Amino acid sequence: MSGMRQRLVLLLILLVMTSVGQAQTGSTFTPAIGERPDVTQALAYLDATFDKHVAEWILLTEIPALSTHEQKRAAYVTAELKKIPGLEISTDPMGNVTAKRPGTGGPSAGSGQAGAIVLAAHMDTVHPLDTDLKVKRLPDGTLHAPGVFDNTASVANALQVLRAMDTAKIQTRGDLIFVFTVQEELGLKGMYYWMAHNPAPAMVVASDGPLGAVDYGALGIYWSKMKFTAPGAHTMNSRNQPHAARAAAQCITDIYSVQLPAANAAVPAIYNVGMMGGGTVVNAIAPEIWFTVDLRTIDPTLLKELDSQIMGKCQAAAKSFGVTFTREYIQQSEAGGRPETLASRLTHPIVKTPVDVLNYLGVTPLLNPSGSTDANVGVVKGIPSVSIGRTKGGNQHSLTEWAEIASEKTGAKQMLLILVSLAELK
Repeated sequence: MSGMRQRLVLLLILLVMTSVGQAQTGSTFTPAIGERPDVTQALAYLDATFDKHVAEWILLTEIPALSTHEQKRAAYVTAELKKIPGLEISTDPMGNVTAKRPGTGGPSAGSGQAGAIVLAAHMDTVHPLDTDLKVKRLPDGTLHAPGVFDNTASVANALQVLRAMDTAKIQTRGDLIFVFTVQEELGLKGMYYWMAHNPAPAMVVASDGPLGAVDYGALGIYWSKMKFTAPGAHTMNSRNQPHAARAAAQCITDIYSVQLPAANAAVPAIYNVGMMGGGTVVNAIAPEIWFTVDLRTIDPTLLKELDSQIMGKCQAAAKSFGVTFTREYIQQSEAGGRPETLASRLTHPIVKTPVDVLNYLGVTPLLNPSGSTDANVGVVKGIPSVSIGRTKGGNQHSLTEWAEIASEKTGAKQMLLILVSLAELK
């Protein structure tokens, strides 16, 4: 009987471990999804039409889309969306273009949660309107042009995935909402607006980054303009007068005395004074001097602490030199949390599904508890959110930006498989 009990206990332990492993897996993707006739038809469409996909990618890249000037690119996207049956298309006052692909509904619509699955791809770039955007296609299988990687590749992928779903007549239980956002590069402004004016989705997937990335956190980013003002005075009368320039200079010096975690810390932080300006003439005290501060970390508490110390340095400098200090936020994106805070996300479908899809496609997943994309808005609001990669490339935000052509197809297949898995195939 003793041997029987041991075998029963061992069997019970194995059953418990198996159930725990299944519970922790959390992925809504299985290889069987990739082998369904409708899904294989959609994947085959992406293969068969890839030349057209690349041509559209090039066309989109050559449409100027500096943040706040996305209108021409948005018009093209809207026109293409209107060619796809069954979409509910709208443009909001901010300029975001939304295409809702209604699901069939049912008791489990959207990974067992009420609500929709959002795919966000930002349309804007950082490049001035007069930038030469002509795409160069090189023999090594790469495209070269400003904006070709960040984030035009995602916009092209999203359009092609919608066409593939339509061609294959794919149905999902949950709604799929494709949001082509604006002003992402100015602090995720388009996504913040969209989230504030629409029902909260079940999950958010942003497409933005190198292929293989799975960013499940949110980098807190505070961009501030620090302004010091005084009445001003002619140089000849400047002795012992309130001095905005001296206050700003002292403040900058003092800011750089604020202690940061070590560069190799598990949770680092960084700040930088990036811009300076002010004054009207050489021979007078400037009535206003300003500079900007860029502060970043994923730790919400540390973000507030560092910000408070920086503010204290500015206020003290202003008092010391008899001037007025004001702070203007350029961007205020909150932090998503430390890795231990987000640990449960590692077993959530929003992370596990992209990881399993990437492994299925032969791409090594690169998990990151940070991120600086439209997904940040969801993370901070407590909505399961992740940012996935679009293609392989580099030198983003520069004139030498480039992207690998072949990996764009893999990025599109990744997007399709993640979305149909999270929204649950009918």
